[in-house]
Amino acid sequence: MRSRYSAYCHQDIDYIYRTYHPSMQPHNPPDALAAFAHSSHFLALQILSSEQNATEGFVSFRVRYLQQNLLFEFTERSRFVLLDTDWFYIDGVLAEQPVVKIARNDLCPCKSGKKYKQCSVHRLSGN
Repeated sequence: MRSRYSAYCHQDIDYIYRTYHPSMQPHNPPDALAAFAHSSHFLALQILSSEQNATEGFVSFRVRYLQQNLLFEFTERSRFVLLDTDWFYIDGVLAEQPVVKIARNDLCPCKSGKKYKQCSVHRLSGN
């Protein structure tokens, strides 16, 4: 899960696509993955729990990210399956939180301590 989150942060679309289970790749084309990754500035990943058996694994996590001046947060219980020696993301159960609009004079949710309008952290990714 951490590697997929990092891939979104670094906009490594090929990695994100390759780590989808082959049955899910047609539903998650690289151009759609790229559009999401390029329009988002990821702020935090928190792993809540994980478990696995010989062929299946689950990771529960929380993610926060910005898209322009909107803060998104969700938790997910992701399911991964083992094919040969590699784990692939197949699906997950999402619980989205209400979207929060960040005003120009609010503190930036990246925790820089600066006002949103003055924070360069989110603007480095085009947001």
